[in-house]
Amino acid sequence: MKHKAKSKKQKKSKSKSPKQEGFIVTIDGPSGAGKSTVSRLLADKLNGKLLDTGAMYRSVAYYALKEGAATKSDFGKIAKRLRFTEGRKPGSILVNGESLGKKLRTEKVSAMASWVSKYKEVRDVMTKKQRELGMLWAKQWPVIVEGRDIGTVVFPGTQNIHKFFVTANAKERARRRQAELRKMGDKKVTVSAVLLKQAHRDRQDSTRKLAPLTRSKYTIEVNTSGKSVAEVVGFILARLAKERR
Repeated sequence: MKHKAKSKKQKKSKSKSPKQEGFIVTIDGPSGAGKSTVSRLLADKLNGKLLDTGAMYRSVAYYALKEGAATKSDFGKIAKRLRFTEGRKPGSILVNGESLGKKLRTEKVSAMASWVSKYKEVRDVMTKKQRELGMLWAKQWPVIVEGRDIGTVVFPGTQNIHKFFVTANAKERARRRQAELRKMGDKKVTVSAVLLKQAHRDRQDSTRKLAPLTRSKYTIEVNTSGKSVAEVVGFILARLAKERR
C-alpha cells in the first residue's frame, strides 16, 4: 500500500501528544469500609491518579498536634500554608515537599483529623485545594478522589463525575482497622476498642453541620462486607463502563 507524502504542517501536528480525556470518580465512605484499598486498585486498573483527601486533613491534624494548635483560627492558618503535590508512590502526596507516610495513620492524628475537619476555616481551604488538584489531574487522567464529602461537597456536579459510596458492617470495619493498627505496631489493640472509637467517629462525621458524611442521590452504594477487593473493584469498573458508553 502506498502512502502519500505528508506536508510539514501535517508532520508538525502529528508530533503533538494526543489529548487524553480524563474523568473523576468519587469514593466516599466511613473509616474501615475499604475505600482506600478499593481506590488504590481502581486507580491502578484505570491507569489514573489517586487523590486521598483524608490524608490531606490528617496533614492538618499532624501539624496541629506537632505545633500545639488549639483554635479554629490556628487550624485554618495551618491548612492555608500546606502545599500538596503528587508523591513518587502511586496515591501518595507530599506535604510541602515532604512525605509524612505512617505519621498520618496514628490514632491521635486520626482523632485530631475528625476534630479539625469540622471547622469552616479548615474545610473551605481544603475543599478548594482538593477541587483544584482533582480538576488539574482530570484534564489528562482518570482521577479517583477518596474521602467523606467528595461527591456532595468537593465535586457536587455530575458532568464527567461518577460517584460511589463504599460501606461495610460495623464489625468488619473494626476488624480491618484493627489489622491496620497491628501492622503499624499496636499489637494490643482489640476489636471492641476500635468499635468504640469508630462509633464516636461515625457520630462526629455524620452529625457535623458542615459537610457531614452522607451521599447524594446520584451516588451508587457499594457494600464491601464479605466481598473481596477484586469483586468490589470489578463492580465499580462495570458501572463505569456502563455510565461512560
